[in-house]
Amino acid sequence: MRLTGRILMIAIVMGVAFAGGTFLSRAQQNPLQAPKDPSPLYVVTFVDFAGGSTVAGAGTNEVKQYVLETRKDPGIIRCDALSQLNRTNHLVIIEVWQNQQAFEQHESAEHTKAFRASMQPKLGAPLDQRLHFVVQ
Repeated sequence: MRLTGRILMIAIVMGVAFAGGTFLSRAQQNPLQAPKDPSPLYVVTFVDFAGGSTVAGAGTNEVKQYVLETRKDPGIIRCDALSQLNRTNHLVIIEVWQNQQAFEQHESAEHTKAFRASMQPKLGAPLDQRLHFVVQ
């Protein structure tokens, strides 16, 4: 192999090694890793009612009541319920909590437990609750 070919080969190998090292070091640092203290804590719960409009109407009234009661809980910043435009039996509850401890206290509150128990027979799918943090 000529000198130019060797230099080119060394440059390619070094470039691949550098790129691989950069990729691996970035893969170890996850900028979207959840913080130890996810404050504020965003909780999104998807609610899908089964059956006709009677079940969805009764369920929606219970969701409204849940939102009103949750707004009184210590540590709540905001709580709202949204309904899908073309499927009013599909709702989303969005809660913003000061911190995870306030959310956990809310989860053990009697009104939260009663809400979940009353929802079970009306649901077409299990409640889908997901916790989120702000990406910075």
